[in-house]
Amino acid sequence: MSSKVAEAPLLSLLEPVHPMNSSRLMLSLLHLAEAGIDRPKNAAGIAGLISVRVLRTLLGALQFRDAKTMLHARRTSLICRGIAERLGWEEDALNIIELAALAHDMGKIGLPDHILKKPGKLSPDEAEHISVQHRVTICLLQACGVNSRVIDMVAHSHGVDKTEGPVDAELGLGARVLSVADAYDSLTTNQAYRPAYDPDEALKILDEQTGKEFDRNVVAALTRWLQSPGADMLLDLDPENLPPQSGAVSTAMFGETNALCYLLNTLHSMECMYEGLIVVDADLMIRVWNSGAERTFATAARHVLGKQWNPDDFSIVSLAGDNGGTALRDTLREGRAVCRRLAFRDPATADSVRELAIHTVPLIENGAVRGAVGLIYDTKQAKRHEGQFRQLQMAATRDPLTGVMNRGELESTLQQLHHEYEVSKGHTPYSVIFFDLDHFKAINDRLGHNVGDQVLIEVARLMEDETYSGESVGRYGGEEFVIVCPETEFDAAIEKSERLRRVLINTRIANRTDLRVTASFGVAQVEPGDTVDSVVERADSALYEAKNGGRNRTCSQRRFEQPLGVVSSFDLSKKKVDDWIVCVNLVTNVAADLIVYKLKGFVHDHAVEILECTPKRIVVNCGRAGLFGWGNRPEAQPVKVSIDIQNAPSINSKSGNKRILLATTVEPVTRPMRPAVFQARAHQIIDHLRSYSIADTYHGDE
Repeated sequence: MSSKVAEAPLLSLLEPVHPMNSSRLMLSLLHLAEAGIDRPKNAAGIAGLISVRVLRTLLGALQFRDAKTMLHARRTSLICRGIAERLGWEEDALNIIELAALAHDMGKIGLPDHILKKPGKLSPDEAEHISVQHRVTICLLQACGVNSRVIDMVAHSHGVDKTEGPVDAELGLGARVLSVADAYDSLTTNQAYRPAYDPDEALKILDEQTGKEFDRNVVAALTRWLQSPGADMLLDLDPENLPPQSGAVSTAMFGETNALCYLLNTLHSMECMYEGLIVVDADLMIRVWNSGAERTFATAARHVLGKQWNPDDFSIVSLAGDNGGTALRDTLREGRAVCRRLAFRDPATADSVRELAIHTVPLIENGAVRGAVGLIYDTKQAKRHEGQFRQLQMAATRDPLTGVMNRGELESTLQQLHHEYEVSKGHTPYSVIFFDLDHFKAINDRLGHNVGDQVLIEVARLMEDETYSGESVGRYGGEEFVIVCPETEFDAAIEKSERLRRVLINTRIANRTDLRVTASFGVAQVEPGDTVDSVVERADSALYEAKNGGRNRTCSQRRFEQPLGVVSSFDLSKKKVDDWIVCVNLVTNVAADLIVYKLKGFVHDHAVEILECTPKRIVVNCGRAGLFGWGNRPEAQPVKVSIDIQNAPSINSKSGNKRILLATTVEPVTRPMRPAVFQARAHQIIDHLRSYSIADTYHGDE
């Protein structure tokens, strides 16, 4: 008998509830929370992310509300998994995105037909209604105890406002995968307002929006998956291929869907009217922490869900005879609603105190207090219209020409990252990459400002395409841009900047065959004792060094040293002993007895004088001073090249092959007027040497 009760529909266990009895409807949210908690702790697959019983309830209600929406969720889930597999995701991550796709439209259970099935473009107010419903979906998933990564993925795919700061790379990529899959299925399905596009047309539309709305790599992965046998499974979920559904619906399912619709409508009204929504159970454990609460307290839901409410965690301060921080606890103890002032130290300005208000409502069942709802609101002004707020926020934080972050938003992002770095005691480093378009004034002068503007727009879009989702691209001013890289160490940031530099060289910009756009890059990483300003100054200083060194290259700078030697298009570890010596270690897998023959080719083509030649060391002069000393032709500029040949340290290679290290030093035979001219020649020589010896740059114990 007990097992039958346990398997009964969750929401129909409640006695009939009036649609306006919000406290009774919110009590059903706690029922879902209790069922969500009650799942095997070490369950595999999707069962480890959500209670199977809860998932069955939600999907059943979605199927009953609108079978087409349910099929869309299943197809989107299938497409997401196919894309993610092409991107090399592991099984745990595949399960997360599969569930996120199934759950991303749960809020539609509460949408009325005049919006859900409108045969035309949505009005701004209707679009706003749907955006609120997306936030309601997040509240519902939180209450159901769904894994936080699933919830965050759904939230970011819908653009639900989150706390400021960088986004986890896997999470951001998952949200982009979900967005592409959602859009593709929508485009290829008949809608009330238009017929379906064929797959090729849909892919063309997605491709046209890459760099603006969709990720180019994700769209490419979708294209590959659609050509695989796995994509045939979409035909099984085509409404045209499914048998007609029986119109009979059980009384339990009917009651359960009604209860869920009423609940979602209640959550919708709370989202619209209040700054924040918090739901706790009888033990003060937080079960719902909506996006408004995230913004108000600058704390992401994943950090508080399942933890006990404690006012001290949110810098809540007592006012004379009125402490809103204890309102939830008092409501649970006394079983009555209260309204109090809620004052706390604003996380944005730690010294100031922000004052709001909190209204708490007890959730009572059979005479016992089962939980409480906390509604946070501002008594001094009406709640901002979210759509208008987002437009104003975009205008305030985005560069109007390129659409990337403006300087103010970049500085805010850097401050947030630096705060996290200090709180973690240095365990979450970040790096900053400055880059500046080379000879941009000449582009404007030669081709006009319209072409110059298009260059800025396309370069910004290219960099957004080529960076990871957790990274931020911004325009610092003019033709200077900044890339902020969370959790990225020095060497990785240098490699990233070099990759971006090469991508830019090989990309046609503004569809002009007569235009070659290059950029100079400067890199710095936060280090102990740094401030945001000092990190930015180092990156800017390294950029200045790159531009002075001949442009189209990367320089980097540590905290307690001068800029590291100018890095060429292939070299990531050159270091200047001084301005007139460039040293680099190259490593090759060519056998020791063959490397000398490889180097003979280099000597034959480039050396004019052999100073020393042994199996362990080669010293040659390359180039010859002309009538005017250093000369203008790089291939003739005189430098001394020393190559020491030795075994490279082992890297535990399974092949057992020994690698050869070429410790190379380049010095000028006669000095030109500027060190940068010599360094450019040194880079050329080292690049030639790398090519002849089939070598890579050696970075130490790799």
